Amino acid sequence: MATKVVDLRSDTVTKPSEAMRAAMAAADVDDDVLGADPTACRFEAEMARIMGKEAALFVPSGTMANLISVLAHCDARGSEVILGDDSHVHVYEHGGISTLGGVHPRTVPNNPDGTMDVDRIVAAIRSTDGALYYPTTRLICLENTHGK
Repeated sequence: MATKVVDLRSDTVTKPSEAMRAAMAAADVDDDVLGADPTACRFEAEMARIMGKEAALFVPSGTMANLISVLAHCDARGSEVILGDDSHVHVYEHGGISTLGGVHPRTVPNNPDGTMDVDRIVAAIRSTDGALYYPTTRLICLENTHGK
């Protein structure tokens, strides 16, 4: 039975232990942008293996990961994403999806537990009949970390 909870929602929630800090300080590192960091490469390979994927990409923050995920699915400027009005992507990420990606957020009210009503999500999806006038809905973001 676990005696300590590790909360991985944010790098500001669980602080690294002295052993973790020592491991980071002793890690074999190089330029990860050029794909030469052996520690990052091993980590990405292991995550891809665990998840049964062809490859994985390590990014330094959840905000960056969320932005990359939205932009991967909304690859045309003017795309629309449906998300909760209390969601992390909408409230706490400084409008990155619209500022950097030209992605229009369309909010649906979050329930007190963080979920969204399916009927409201469906009602928010834009019809392709209005393609000349409205953003095209390309993504629905569902989060599990901001629920109360």
